[in-house]
Amino acid sequence: MRALIVGASGFNGGALADRLLATGHLVRGFVRDPARAAPGLTEVVRGDAVTGAGLDQALDGMDVAFYFVHSLGPSGRRTDERDSQAARRFAAAARSAGLPRAVFLTTLAPPAAVALPPYQRNRLEVERIILTGVPGATAVRAGMVIDAHSRAFRPYLRLVQRLPILPLGPWRTRRVAVVDPGTVTEALLTAATDPALAGLTLDVPASAHPTHEQLLHAVANALGRTLHIVRAPLSNSRLDAALLAALTGETYNFCRYLADTNKHDYTVNPTLSRPLSHLTPHPLHQTLQDTLHHLNNTPTPTTPNTTQ
Repeated sequence: MRALIVGASGFNGGALADRLLATGHLVRGFVRDPARAAPGLTEVVRGDAVTGAGLDQALDGMDVAFYFVHSLGPSGRRTDERDSQAARRFAAAARSAGLPRAVFLTTLAPPAAVALPPYQRNRLEVERIILTGVPGATAVRAGMVIDAHSRAFRPYLRLVQRLPILPLGPWRTRRVAVVDPGTVTEALLTAATDPALAGLTLDVPASAHPTHEQLLHAVANALGRTLHIVRAPLSNSRLDAALLAALTGETYNFCRYLADTNKHDYTVNPTLSRPLSHLTPHPLHQTLQDTLHHLNNTPTPTTPNTTQ
């Protein structure tokens, strides 16, 4: 298989590249900065999805393209326009190249009854553009990926490492789907190789659906630490984001994204996950142990605000 990874400098794109390369596939990466591309790629094309530069060259001769481009911060008008424009440029180039299959990795949707957070509106709009604009496209939605290099999980790990006492607002009771990186990679490969999944949106099966409080306690147990949580009756997204940024070293924009999304449950839709029912995610405790093993043996990189 000849596979293109659009946004090959991020964690998920790098994990997929490793899996494809290990099984003998040709893997081409599309990135703004080749120096940040995942190691070992067969080819690297420099370009920019927002302007469309380099997309035609990158898509030439490909069997499938995996699309990982997105901003990780609170969506504003400029961010939304950039993400939407990048998706439209990619869709147009994919149609022109006659790309047989495309797979878009995105986040789980919040409950249908709630008003969509700005970031989620952005993700769903990009999903719509790719599914309607690229024949043979599949959207794959995943929960929080538990890994030492996963940016969504890293703040939880750092909070437990740095604070024995942690105040949490009402969002502590919200549930979040968590999953090991290997299961996400296998879901992406299934979406790329099963023709029956073209045009569909899929949810990756979860390892567990803990509350945020339960997840933090699970991290503490894996680290062998005692964590005391103070249950605050109120919270404010801006204040939460500022405190989280100060405590973890993440950017305020990314922490604001977390604070906004954590107001709702993010769980797997059983109907959307049914086509991936053959996948068996690792249990949460095993995934956390694997994460700590990797953390102790490899440095954790600094991740920018976009995956491209």
